[in-house]
Amino acid sequence: MRKMGFADKAIFILGLTLCGVVAFVLVVGVIVALLKLFMDGKLDAITIESSPLLEATDDGDEPPLLEARDQGKDEASG
Repeated sequence: MRKMGFADKAIFILGLTLCGVVAFVLVVGVIVALLKLFMDGKLDAITIESSPLLEATDDGDEPPLLEARDQGKDEASG
């Protein structure tokens, strides 16, 4: 560093400053993007809901889809 001239030192300092600014902009951009996703509610956990046709009813009966399948068997055999 001591043997560098004034112009070389100035360019070196400007380069370090530019790298700092670019790094700052990238970090702030990522933070802002994550905050925007969080505020919009797009980072919610994924929930998988089963089809209501396959859910068992509260009274213990077979699900409606399975009942319809069984009725088809009864009609075919009877």
